[in-house]
Amino acid sequence: MEEEYLYWYSRGLQPILNRTKDRNEYILNKVVENHAQEIVDFKNGYFLMEPAFYVSRKPGKKTKVDKLNEYLYRSGKQIADNVAADWFHRVGKAAIFVESNADKEIPVKAYALDPRSAFVVYSLRPGNRPLFAVNMVIDNDQLHVDVFTEREIFRLNGRAVAKTTTAYPTYECTASGLEKVSRNVLGHIPIIEYRYNSVNQGSFEGVVYLLDAINNVQSNRVDGIEQFIQSIAVAVNCQFEDDVTANKIKQAGMIALRSMGENKADFKILSEELNQDQTQTLVDDLYDQALRICAMPTTTKGGRSTSDTGQAVIFRDGWEQAASCARNTEDLFRQSNRYFDEIFIDILRTKGILDISLVDFELNFIRNETANVQSKAQAFQTMLAAGLHPELALKKSGLSNDPVSDIKMSEKYLKMIWGDPDEKVKAEEAGVDNGEGEASIEETDNFNGENEAGGSV
Repeated sequence: MEEEYLYWYSRGLQPILNRTKDRNEYILNKVVENHAQEIVDFKNGYFLMEPAFYVSRKPGKKTKVDKLNEYLYRSGKQIADNVAADWFHRVGKAAIFVESNADKEIPVKAYALDPRSAFVVYSLRPGNRPLFAVNMVIDNDQLHVDVFTEREIFRLNGRAVAKTTTAYPTYECTASGLEKVSRNVLGHIPIIEYRYNSVNQGSFEGVVYLLDAINNVQSNRVDGIEQFIQSIAVAVNCQFEDDVTANKIKQAGMIALRSMGENKADFKILSEELNQDQTQTLVDDLYDQALRICAMPTTTKGGRSTSDTGQAVIFRDGWEQAASCARNTEDLFRQSNRYFDEIFIDILRTKGILDISLVDFELNFIRNETANVQSKAQAFQTMLAAGLHPELALKKSGLSNDPVSDIKMSEKYLKMIWGDPDEKVKAEEAGVDNGEGEASIEETDNFNGENEAGGSV
Protein backbone atom coordinates (compact mmCIF):
# COMPACT_ATOMS: atom_id res chain seq x y z
CA MET A 1 0.00 0.00 0.00
CA GLU A 2 1.23 3.50 -0.79
CA GLU A 3 -0.11 4.82 2.52
CA GLU A 4 1.90 2.18 4.38
CA TYR A 5 5.10 3.06 2.54
CA LEU A 6 4.67 6.81 3.08
CA TYR A 7 3.83 6.37 6.75
CA TRP A 8 6.97 4.37 7.51
CA TYR A 9 9.07 6.57 5.22
CA SER A 10 8.12 9.58 7.35
CA ARG A 11 8.96 7.53 10.44
CA GLY A 12 12.54 7.09 9.17
CA LEU A 13 12.41 3.71 7.38
CA GLN A 14 13.87 4.99 4.11
CA PRO A 15 15.63 3.20 1.20
CA ILE A 16 19.08 4.41 2.26
CA LEU A 17 18.95 1.85 5.07
CA ASN A 18 19.24 -0.87 2.38
CA ARG A 19 22.37 0.73 0.90
CA THR A 20 25.20 -1.50 -0.35
CA LYS A 21 28.67 -0.89 -1.86
CA ASP A 22 30.76 -2.89 -4.34
CA ARG A 23 34.10 -1.58 -3.05
CA ASN A 24 35.28 -0.72 0.44
CA GLU A 25 32.16 -2.39 1.76
CA TYR A 26 33.58 -2.30 5.26
CA ILE A 27 33.02 1.48 5.20
CA LEU A 28 29.25 1.64 4.79
CA ASN A 29 27.42 4.48 6.52
CA LYS A 30 23.63 4.84 6.25
CA VAL A 31 22.55 8.39 7.08
CA VAL A 32 18.84 9.27 7.21
CA GLU A 33 18.05 12.98 7.15
CA ASN A 34 14.34 12.75 7.83
CA HIS A 35 13.14 15.82 5.91
CA ALA A 36 9.85 13.99 5.28
CA GLN A 37 8.96 14.40 8.96
CA GLU A 38 10.13 18.02 8.82
CA ILE A 39 7.75 18.72 5.91
CA VAL A 40 4.83 17.04 7.71
CA ASP A 41 5.48 18.97 10.92
CA PHE A 42 5.58 22.31 9.10
CA LYS A 43 2.43 21.58 7.11
CA ASN A 44 0.57 20.58 10.28
CA GLY A 45 1.52 23.73 12.16
CA TYR A 46 0.94 26.09 9.26
CA PHE A 47 -2.39 24.59 8.16
CA LEU A 48 -3.94 24.59 11.64
CA MET A 49 -2.28 27.43 13.52
CA GLU A 50 -5.48 27.57 15.59
CA PRO A 51 -8.42 25.14 15.64
CA ALA A 52 -10.85 25.61 12.75
CA PHE A 53 -14.21 27.06 13.85
CA TYR A 54 -17.55 28.17 12.41
CA VAL A 55 -18.41 31.75 11.48
CA SER A 56 -21.80 33.21 10.68
CA ARG A 57 -22.71 33.85 7.05
CA LYS A 58 -25.88 35.77 7.81
CA PRO A 59 -26.81 38.62 10.18
CA GLY A 60 -28.62 37.55 13.32
CA LYS A 61 -27.15 34.02 13.38
CA LYS A 62 -24.12 34.75 15.55
CA THR A 63 -25.69 33.45 18.78
CA LYS A 64 -26.58 30.11 17.20
CA VAL A 65 -23.16 29.83 15.58
CA ASP A 66 -21.50 30.48 18.94
CA LYS A 67 -23.49 27.59 20.44
CA LEU A 68 -22.53 25.44 17.46
CA ASN A 69 -18.84 26.17 18.12
CA GLU A 70 -19.28 25.21 21.76
CA TYR A 71 -20.71 21.81 20.81
CA LEU A 72 -17.97 21.45 18.18
CA TYR A 73 -15.36 21.92 20.90
CA ARG A 74 -17.09 19.42 23.21
CA SER A 75 -17.31 16.81 20.45
CA GLY A 76 -13.52 16.55 20.19
CA LYS A 77 -13.70 17.41 16.49
CA GLN A 78 -10.97 20.05 16.74
CA ILE A 79 -8.59 17.49 18.24
CA ALA A 80 -9.62 15.01 15.55
CA ASP A 81 -8.87 17.69 12.94
CA ASN A 82 -5.28 17.94 14.20
CA VAL A 83 -4.79 14.18 13.94
CA ALA A 84 -6.49 14.09 10.54
CA ALA A 85 -4.25 16.90 9.26
CA ASP A 86 -1.19 14.93 10.32
CA TRP A 87 -2.49 11.87 8.49
CA PHE A 88 -3.32 13.55 5.18
CA HIS A 89 -0.04 15.46 5.18
CA ARG A 90 1.72 12.16 5.84
CA VAL A 91 -0.09 9.72 3.52
CA GLY A 92 -2.39 11.92 1.41
CA LYS A 93 -5.72 11.26 3.11
CA ALA A 94 -7.39 11.01 6.51
CA ALA A 95 -10.63 9.72 8.01
CA ILE A 96 -12.85 10.99 10.84
CA PHE A 97 -15.58 8.95 12.50
CA VAL A 98 -18.61 10.76 13.98
CA GLU A 99 -21.34 9.33 16.19
CA SER A 100 -24.24 10.43 18.39
CA ASN A 101 -23.67 10.37 22.13
CA ALA A 102 -26.22 9.87 24.92
CA ASP A 103 -24.67 12.62 27.07
CA LYS A 104 -26.59 15.89 26.60
CA GLU A 105 -23.49 17.91 27.45
CA ILE A 106 -21.57 16.13 24.66
CA PRO A 107 -24.24 15.13 22.12
CA VAL A 108 -21.74 14.37 19.34
CA LYS A 109 -18.34 12.67 19.38
CA ALA A 110 -15.68 12.67 16.66
CA TYR A 111 -12.56 10.52 16.33
CA ALA A 112 -9.71 10.36 13.83
CA LEU A 113 -9.20 6.92 12.25
CA ASP A 114 -6.13 5.33 10.70
CA PRO A 115 -6.58 5.91 6.93
CA ARG A 116 -4.52 2.79 6.21
CA SER A 117 -7.44 0.71 7.44
CA ALA A 118 -10.42 3.06 6.93
CA PHE A 119 -11.75 4.30 3.61
CA VAL A 120 -14.87 5.50 1.79
CA VAL A 121 -16.23 4.27 -1.55
CA TYR A 122 -17.83 6.94 -3.76
CA SER A 123 -20.28 6.95 -6.61
CA LEU A 124 -18.95 7.60 -10.13
CA ARG A 125 -21.92 9.85 -10.88
CA PRO A 126 -21.45 13.65 -10.81
CA GLY A 127 -21.02 14.83 -7.24
CA ASN A 128 -19.33 11.56 -6.18
CA ARG A 129 -21.67 10.98 -3.27
CA PRO A 130 -20.30 8.41 -0.74
CA LEU A 131 -21.88 4.96 -1.07
CA PHE A 132 -20.40 3.14 1.92
CA ALA A 133 -17.43 3.25 4.28
CA VAL A 134 -15.17 0.56 5.73
CA ASN A 135 -13.15 0.41 8.95
CA MET A 136 -10.82 -2.54 9.63
CA VAL A 137 -9.46 -3.50 13.05
CA ILE A 138 -6.86 -6.23 13.73
CA ASP A 139 -6.93 -7.74 17.21
CA ASN A 140 -4.03 -10.19 17.52
CA ASP A 141 -4.74 -12.52 14.61
CA GLN A 142 -8.43 -11.66 14.36
CA LEU A 143 -9.75 -9.33 11.65
CA HIS A 144 -12.92 -7.29 12.18
CA VAL A 145 -14.33 -5.23 9.30
CA ASP A 146 -17.25 -2.84 9.81
CA VAL A 147 -19.12 -1.69 6.70
CA PHE A 148 -21.38 1.38 6.99
CA THR A 149 -24.10 2.43 4.59
CA GLU A 150 -26.65 5.18 5.18
CA ARG A 151 -29.21 2.63 6.40
CA GLU A 152 -27.35 -0.41 7.73
CA ILE A 153 -24.18 -1.61 9.42
CA PHE A 154 -22.53 -4.88 8.37
CA ARG A 155 -19.70 -6.93 9.85
CA LEU A 156 -17.02 -9.12 8.28
CA ASN A 157 -14.84 -11.39 10.42
CA GLY A 158 -11.65 -13.12 9.41
CA ARG A 159 -8.01 -13.78 10.17
CA ALA A 160 -4.91 -11.60 9.86
CA VAL A 161 -1.49 -13.23 9.43
CA ALA A 162 1.59 -11.06 10.04
CA LYS A 163 4.16 -11.02 7.22
CA THR A 164 7.87 -10.81 8.00
CA THR A 165 9.14 -9.99 4.49
CA THR A 166 9.03 -6.21 4.99
CA ALA A 167 10.80 -3.83 7.35
CA TYR A 168 7.49 -2.65 8.79
CA PRO A 169 4.52 -4.74 10.04
CA THR A 170 2.10 -5.90 7.34
CA TYR A 171 -0.70 -8.47 7.37
CA GLU A 172 -2.26 -10.88 4.95
CA CYS A 173 -5.99 -10.84 5.66
CA THR A 174 -8.80 -13.19 4.74
CA ALA A 175 -12.46 -12.56 5.56
CA SER A 176 -15.81 -14.08 4.76
CA GLY A 177 -19.38 -14.13 5.99
CA LEU A 178 -20.85 -10.66 5.54
CA GLU A 179 -23.61 -10.27 8.09
CA LYS A 180 -25.94 -7.44 9.01
CA VAL A 181 -25.28 -6.11 12.50
CA SER A 182 -27.87 -3.38 12.97
CA ARG A 183 -29.75 -0.54 11.38
CA ASN A 184 -27.81 2.70 11.00
CA VAL A 185 -29.90 5.01 13.19
CA LEU A 186 -27.67 7.94 12.29
CA GLY A 187 -28.98 7.97 8.73
CA HIS A 188 -25.56 9.02 7.40
CA ILE A 189 -22.30 7.30 6.55
CA PRO A 190 -20.33 8.10 9.75
CA ILE A 191 -16.83 8.06 8.21
CA ILE A 192 -15.66 11.19 6.37
CA GLU A 193 -12.51 11.25 4.25
CA TYR A 194 -10.24 14.31 4.07
CA ARG A 195 -7.57 14.87 1.41
CA TYR A 196 -4.37 16.90 1.16
CA ASN A 197 -4.80 17.38 -2.57
CA SER A 198 -6.99 16.17 -5.42
CA VAL A 199 -4.76 13.14 -6.20
CA ASN A 200 -4.37 11.96 -2.59
CA GLN A 201 -0.62 12.55 -2.47
CA GLY A 202 1.18 13.14 0.80
CA SER A 203 2.88 16.47 1.39
CA PHE A 204 6.36 15.04 0.69
CA GLU A 205 5.43 12.30 -1.78
CA GLY A 206 6.41 14.39 -4.81
CA VAL A 207 9.98 14.86 -3.55
CA VAL A 208 10.76 11.37 -2.26
CA TYR A 209 13.52 10.89 -4.85
CA LEU A 210 15.12 14.21 -3.93
CA LEU A 211 15.06 13.20 -0.26
CA ASP A 212 16.63 9.86 -1.18
CA ALA A 213 19.36 11.72 -3.07
CA ILE A 214 20.10 13.86 -0.02
CA ASN A 215 20.42 10.73 2.11
CA ASN A 216 22.74 9.17 -0.47
CA VAL A 217 25.00 12.24 -0.67
CA GLN A 218 25.21 12.55 3.09
CA SER A 219 25.98 8.84 3.49
CA ASN A 220 28.78 9.06 0.90
CA ARG A 221 29.99 12.20 2.61
CA VAL A 222 30.42 10.39 5.90
CA ASP A 223 32.05 7.50 4.03
CA GLY A 224 34.55 9.96 2.52
CA ILE A 225 35.47 11.32 5.92
CA GLU A 226 35.93 7.82 7.32
CA GLN A 227 38.00 6.72 4.33
CA PHE A 228 40.24 9.77 4.77
CA ILE A 229 40.78 8.89 8.42
CA GLN A 230 41.52 5.28 7.47
CA SER A 231 43.91 6.27 4.67
CA ILE A 232 46.28 3.59 3.36
CA ALA A 233 50.02 3.90 3.97
CA VAL A 234 52.24 3.06 0.96
CA ALA A 235 55.81 1.76 1.30
CA VAL A 236 57.84 1.96 -1.93
CA ASN A 237 61.08 -0.08 -2.33
CA CYS A 238 60.70 -1.44 1.19
CA GLN A 239 61.08 -5.11 2.06
CA PHE A 240 59.86 -6.70 5.25
CA GLU A 241 61.40 -9.61 7.05
CA ASP A 242 58.56 -12.05 6.49
CA ASP A 243 54.93 -12.30 5.36
CA VAL A 244 53.67 -12.27 8.92
CA THR A 245 55.13 -8.82 9.45
CA ALA A 246 53.65 -7.59 6.16
CA ASN A 247 50.21 -8.98 7.02
CA LYS A 248 50.29 -7.25 10.38
CA ILE A 249 51.22 -4.00 8.69
CA LYS A 250 48.40 -4.48 6.15
CA GLN A 251 45.91 -4.97 8.95
CA ALA A 252 47.20 -1.76 10.42
CA GLY A 253 46.43 0.02 7.12
CA MET A 254 49.67 -0.05 5.10
CA ILE A 255 50.58 -1.63 1.72
CA ALA A 256 54.16 -2.65 0.84
CA LEU A 257 55.33 -2.13 -2.78
CA ARG A 258 58.66 -3.24 -4.27
CA SER A 259 60.17 -1.56 -7.31
CA MET A 260 63.19 -2.53 -9.37
CA GLY A 261 66.18 -0.32 -10.20
CA GLU A 262 67.81 2.52 -8.37
CA ASN A 263 64.58 4.07 -7.07
CA LYS A 264 64.79 5.14 -3.48
CA ALA A 265 62.50 3.70 -0.89
CA ASP A 266 59.57 5.92 0.02
CA PHE A 267 56.86 5.80 2.63
CA LYS A 268 53.73 8.03 2.37
CA ILE A 269 50.01 8.20 3.08
CA LEU A 270 47.71 7.58 0.10
CA SER A 271 44.62 9.76 0.59
CA GLU A 272 42.23 12.10 -1.20
CA GLU A 273 39.83 14.24 0.79
CA LEU A 274 36.27 14.89 -0.41
CA ASN A 275 35.56 18.53 -1.32
CA GLN A 276 33.13 19.48 1.42
CA ASP A 277 32.22 22.88 -0.03
CA GLN A 278 31.06 21.42 -3.35
CA THR A 279 29.19 18.65 -1.56
CA GLN A 280 27.40 21.15 0.68
CA THR A 281 26.40 23.18 -2.38
CA LEU A 282 24.82 20.06 -3.88
CA VAL A 283 22.98 19.22 -0.64
CA ASP A 284 21.67 22.78 -0.31
CA ASP A 285 20.40 22.75 -3.89
CA LEU A 286 18.62 19.41 -3.46
CA TYR A 287 17.08 20.58 -0.19
CA ASP A 288 16.01 23.93 -1.64
CA GLN A 289 14.37 22.24 -4.64
CA ALA A 290 12.48 19.89 -2.32
CA LEU A 291 11.18 22.82 -0.25
CA ARG A 292 10.08 24.73 -3.35
CA ILE A 293 8.20 21.75 -4.77
CA CYS A 294 6.49 21.20 -1.40
CA ALA A 295 5.56 24.92 -1.20
CA MET A 296 7.56 25.48 1.97
CA PRO A 297 9.59 28.55 2.98
CA THR A 298 13.25 28.18 2.09
CA THR A 299 15.90 28.22 4.80
CA THR A 300 18.95 28.42 2.54
CA LYS A 301 18.07 31.89 1.21
CA GLY A 302 16.55 33.50 4.27
CA GLY A 303 19.88 33.87 6.06
CA ARG A 304 21.38 36.15 3.42
CA SER A 305 21.38 39.90 3.97
CA THR A 306 19.56 41.71 1.18
CA SER A 307 17.74 44.97 0.63
CA ASP A 308 14.41 43.17 0.21
CA THR A 309 11.70 44.13 2.70
CA GLY A 310 8.06 43.41 3.39
CA GLN A 311 6.18 41.64 0.62
CA ALA A 312 9.35 41.00 -1.40
CA VAL A 313 10.76 38.86 1.42
CA ILE A 314 7.46 36.97 1.71
CA PHE A 315 7.57 36.04 -1.98
CA ARG A 316 11.33 35.43 -2.11
CA ASP A 317 11.46 33.07 0.86
CA GLY A 318 8.37 31.10 -0.15
CA TRP A 319 5.85 32.17 2.48
CA GLU A 320 3.29 33.25 -0.11
CA GLN A 321 3.60 29.86 -1.85
CA ALA A 322 3.06 28.14 1.51
CA ALA A 323 -0.06 30.24 2.10
CA SER A 324 -1.43 29.46 -1.38
CA CYS A 325 -0.94 25.73 -0.85
CA ALA A 326 -2.63 25.95 2.57
CA ARG A 327 -5.62 27.75 1.03
CA ASN A 328 -6.00 24.96 -1.55
CA THR A 329 -5.97 22.39 1.25
CA GLU A 330 -8.55 24.47 3.14
CA ASP A 331 -10.93 24.30 0.16
CA LEU A 332 -10.65 20.50 0.00
CA PHE A 333 -11.06 20.31 3.79
CA ARG A 334 -14.26 22.40 3.66
CA GLN A 335 -15.60 20.24 0.84
CA SER A 336 -15.20 17.07 2.90
CA ASN A 337 -16.27 18.75 6.11
CA ARG A 338 -19.72 19.52 4.67
CA TYR A 339 -20.51 15.84 5.18
CA PHE A 340 -19.55 16.23 8.84
CA ASP A 341 -21.65 19.39 9.08
CA GLU A 342 -24.70 17.52 7.75
CA ILE A 343 -24.32 14.84 10.40
CA PHE A 344 -23.45 17.32 13.14
CA ILE A 345 -26.46 19.62 12.80
CA ASP A 346 -28.78 16.68 12.10
CA ILE A 347 -27.90 15.15 15.49
CA LEU A 348 -28.35 18.52 17.24
CA ARG A 349 -31.74 19.05 15.56
CA THR A 350 -32.96 15.53 16.30
CA LYS A 351 -32.12 15.96 19.98
CA GLY A 352 -33.77 19.38 20.07
CA ILE A 353 -30.55 21.08 21.12
CA LEU A 354 -30.02 23.57 18.29
CA ASP A 355 -31.95 24.40 15.13
CA ILE A 356 -29.54 25.75 12.54
CA SER A 357 -29.16 25.38 8.77
CA LEU A 358 -26.10 24.59 6.66
CA VAL A 359 -26.42 27.95 4.90
CA ASP A 360 -26.13 29.86 8.18
CA PHE A 361 -22.44 29.15 8.81
CA GLU A 362 -19.15 28.12 7.25
CA LEU A 363 -15.86 26.69 8.48
CA ASN A 364 -13.06 29.20 9.00
CA PHE A 365 -9.30 28.83 9.41
CA ILE A 366 -7.01 31.24 11.21
CA ARG A 367 -3.88 32.13 9.30
CA ASN A 368 -1.29 34.51 10.75
CA GLU A 369 -3.29 37.76 11.12
CA THR A 370 -0.24 39.74 12.23
CA ALA A 371 1.74 39.09 9.04
CA ASN A 372 2.06 42.27 6.98
CA VAL A 373 -0.53 43.88 9.26
CA GLN A 374 0.38 47.46 8.31
CA SER A 375 -0.35 46.88 4.62
CA LYS A 376 -3.60 45.13 5.53
CA ALA A 377 -4.67 48.04 7.73
CA GLN A 378 -3.94 50.52 4.94
CA ALA A 379 -5.95 48.43 2.48
CA PHE A 380 -8.82 48.31 5.00
CA GLN A 381 -8.84 52.08 5.41
CA THR A 382 -8.71 52.61 1.64
CA MET A 383 -11.72 50.33 1.12
CA LEU A 384 -13.66 52.11 3.86
CA ALA A 385 -12.88 55.47 2.27
CA ALA A 386 -14.13 54.11 -1.07
CA GLY A 387 -17.48 53.30 0.56
CA LEU A 388 -17.25 49.52 1.07
CA HIS A 389 -19.13 47.94 3.95
CA PRO A 390 -16.81 47.37 6.97
CA GLU A 391 -17.40 43.59 6.91
CA LEU A 392 -16.46 43.43 3.23
CA ALA A 393 -13.41 45.65 3.79
CA LEU A 394 -12.22 43.46 6.67
CA LYS A 395 -12.59 40.29 4.63
CA LYS A 396 -10.95 41.57 1.43
CA SER A 397 -8.02 43.21 3.24
CA GLY A 398 -7.24 39.99 5.12
CA LEU A 399 -7.26 41.87 8.42
CA SER A 400 -9.84 39.55 10.00
CA ASN A 401 -10.70 35.87 9.84
CA ASP A 402 -14.21 36.44 11.18
CA PRO A 403 -15.46 39.83 9.91
CA VAL A 404 -19.04 39.34 11.12
CA SER A 405 -18.00 38.63 14.71
CA ASP A 406 -15.32 41.34 14.73
CA ILE A 407 -17.72 44.01 13.44
CA LYS A 408 -20.30 42.93 16.03
CA MET A 409 -17.77 43.22 18.86
CA SER A 410 -16.54 46.60 17.56
CA GLU A 411 -20.01 48.04 16.88
CA LYS A 412 -19.97 50.31 19.94
CA TYR A 413 -16.58 51.81 19.03
CA LEU A 414 -17.40 52.15 15.33
CA LYS A 415 -20.45 54.23 16.24
CA MET A 416 -18.23 56.52 18.28
CA ILE A 417 -16.10 57.16 15.18
CA TRP A 418 -18.66 57.13 12.38
CA GLY A 419 -21.84 57.84 14.28
CA ASP A 420 -24.94 55.66 14.38
CA PRO A 421 -26.02 54.90 10.79
CA ASP A 422 -29.58 54.23 11.94
CA GLU A 423 -29.83 57.70 13.47
CA LYS A 424 -28.50 59.25 10.26
CA VAL A 425 -31.13 57.45 8.22
CA LYS A 426 -33.90 58.64 10.57
CA ALA A 427 -32.60 62.20 10.35
CA GLU A 428 -32.54 62.08 6.55
CA GLU A 429 -36.10 60.69 6.45
CA ALA A 430 -37.26 63.51 8.79
CA GLY A 431 -35.53 66.17 6.65
CA VAL A 432 -33.14 67.21 9.41
CA ASP A 433 -29.58 67.94 8.34
CA ASN A 434 -28.13 68.42 11.85
CA GLY A 435 -26.39 71.55 10.69
CA GLU A 436 -24.66 69.66 7.91
CA GLY A 437 -26.57 71.18 4.95
CA GLU A 438 -24.67 72.61 2.03
CA ALA A 439 -23.85 76.34 2.17
CA SER A 440 -25.18 78.60 -0.58
CA ILE A 441 -22.85 80.24 -3.08
CA GLU A 442 -23.50 83.70 -1.63
CA GLU A 443 -22.71 82.50 1.89
CA THR A 444 -19.50 80.88 0.73
CA ASP A 445 -18.39 83.92 -1.24
CA ASN A 446 -19.11 86.28 1.64
CA PHE A 447 -17.25 84.02 4.07
CA ASN A 448 -14.20 83.86 1.88
CA GLY A 449 -14.24 87.58 1.05
CA GLU A 450 -14.25 86.80 -2.67
CA ASN A 451 -17.22 88.98 -3.76
CA GLU A 452 -16.64 91.16 -6.77
CA ALA A 453 -16.03 94.84 -6.08
CA GLY A 454 -19.26 96.85 -5.81
CA GLY A 455 -21.31 93.74 -5.09
CA SER A 456 -24.05 93.95 -2.51
CA VAL A 457 -23.34 92.67 0.92
